Amino acid sequence: MREEVVQYIGIAADEQERVCEFRYPLVEWEMAEADCLAYCRARGFDWGGLYDLFRRVSCWCCPLQPLSELRILRKHFPELWEKLRYMDAHTWRQFRADYSVEQLEQRFALEEERAVQGLPLKGRAFYAALKNRLGENAGEKGGSS
Repeated sequence: MREEVVQYIGIAADEQERVCEFRYPLVEWEMAEADCLAYCRARGFDWGGLYDLFRRVSCWCCPLQPLSELRILRKHFPELWEKLRYMDAHTWRQFRADYSVEQLEQRFALEEERAVQGLPLKGRAFYAALKNRLGENAGEKGGSS
């Protein structure tokens, strides 16, 4: 006896470009990501407040997430940040095309220092200071030259 298997994928209606050959009930029900989140919250799911800080909670170690979310991870979840630093230090590949996790640590620390001093966090002076900071630590994995 041959059984038919139907695979359901939880892609929301506002992500239809990801739809291919399987069943997508959220697309069929026309539920966007915001609708799904509201539905879950109305039933008592709050994920410990993670969605108050992050756009997507399952992407904490994704190199494609914006720097703003990596800053949040570092500030609010230092144990996950340290895990990310560990993973990056124990692989042959740099975390992102533009920064290793260690370089991000140095960048975020520089941003904090400059914010306390009232200095800009963008512009020529910031990037010169960042290049200098990364150059000083070039011996570490992923350091700039």
